[in-house]
Amino acid sequence: MQQVLHNAMKIVKKDFASDKLQILWTILFMVYMGFAASVIIDNQFEHLYERSNPFIDFILVLYAPLLGYLFSRRSFRYLSEDSYTRMLYFYRSIPVPASAIFVSRIINSLIAYAINGIVFFGVMYAIGDHIRSAMDIPSYIAFMLTWIGIGFLMTGPYIYWEHMCSGKAYFRNTLVVMVLTTGSVVLFNLLGYSLTDFIANASIRWSLISPVMWGSLIIGLAAMLLMSKFTYTRQQTRGLT
Repeated sequence: MQQVLHNAMKIVKKDFASDKLQILWTILFMVYMGFAASVIIDNQFEHLYERSNPFIDFILVLYAPLLGYLFSRRSFRYLSEDSYTRMLYFYRSIPVPASAIFVSRIINSLIAYAINGIVFFGVMYAIGDHIRSAMDIPSYIAFMLTWIGIGFLMTGPYIYWEHMCSGKAYFRNTLVVMVLTTGSVVLFNLLGYSLTDFIANASIRWSLISPVMWGSLIIGLAAMLLMSKFTYTRQQTRGLT
């Protein structure tokens, strides 16, 4: 395990070295996303106990898995260049165990969630007067971590598609997820349920001991790890021709 972790960290360092500006572009993009999202989400916190705008649930569910990405050349060019398949070609050509590739993917995700979560939710909290009025910092951290747990849960399928699908199939599956997300959000709101309101109220009530936050983190991380293990097993037999 120590050798796998050592190789995984070498892959992570190589990824950062090969695209030195990815952190800068990621932070700038998250600042923009945080500012754009804060405009509508802050308004909801002014009326937290009234009927929620379904668009808020859609935005946060859509953004949650994006927090697990650093915006590198590979992530931007997956459709035109099938960059994820090319990545697998490269790693199969060098003496690196496949398990290290998946461990490095998990490490990259955790780094991305740490950076993007702080920037995205930090910008929203700094700008949102009504958010600050409704939540103190510990409660808001619980709110942020709950959404990161949801992001963990949704990251699993993306890891599978990266390693098992072509760029076109990855794009198609992403569109399907967006359609299903939109439909689910609309349906739940028509039934009178709002995921954002539920998470916000739980965070305000329990703060950092929120069972919703801990449940989200544990279930989400476990699901991401299990999907990575499943993908690792399936990927061994994938042909790259």
